[in-house]
Amino acid sequence: MPRHAQISTAAPPRDLPALLRVGTADHHAALETRLNLEGRVSDRQHWLAVLERFYGFHVVWERALRQYSALSAFSQPRSRLAHLRRDLTALGRTSAEIERLPECLAAASLTADEARAIGSIYVMEGSTLGGRVISRALAGADWAPDGGLAYFNPYGAETGRMWRSFQAWADERVASGEETAVLAGARGTFGLLQDWLPA
Repeated sequence: MPRHAQISTAAPPRDLPALLRVGTADHHAALETRLNLEGRVSDRQHWLAVLERFYGFHVVWERALRQYSALSAFSQPRSRLAHLRRDLTALGRTSAEIERLPECLAAASLTADEARAIGSIYVMEGSTLGGRVISRALAGADWAPDGGLAYFNPYGAETGRMWRSFQAWADERVASGEETAVLAGARGTFGLLQDWLPA
C-alpha cells in the first residue's frame, strides 16, 4: 500500500429508501396478498369496501400528522381524502354516508413520534407507485368511474417526481440514529393496514 494511502473510517453513505424497502418487504408482500386487488378487478363491492376503509384510516392518520408542523407542511398538499371522497361518491356513497364511515382510531398511534410518522408517510407515498399498476388493471372494469379511481393514482404522470421528492425530503428530515424508529413506523403502518383493510 502506498505510504500516502489512508484507510477511510467514515461510515458508508446512508441509503434510507433501500433500508425501508428491504426492512418492510415481508409486511408489504403480506398486505398485497391479503388485498389481492389485481385478482379482483371485477369485484366492485370489494373495491368499495377497501376505499371505505382507506377513508377511515386517512381521516385519523392525516389529522394526527398535523401535530408536527414540518410533517404537516409536507403532507397536507398530498392529502388523499379529496380523492377518496371523489371515488366513494362516484361509486354511489352520499356525503352523509361517507362522514359516518368507521374511523381507524389506531392510526393515530403511527404518529407517536416524528421518526415513526415519517416511516408511516413512506408507506403511503410508496403506495402511489403500486397504485399506477392498479389503475392500469382497472382500465377495463365496467364499474369503475370515468378516469379510474383517483385514490390509487393521485399524482398521475407526476408520480415518479413526487416519489423522488419524498425520498429527498425524508433523507434530509431523518437524523442519523433515527432509522430504526422510521423503519418501525413503516412496519407498523403495514401491519395496521393488514388488520384494518378487508380481505
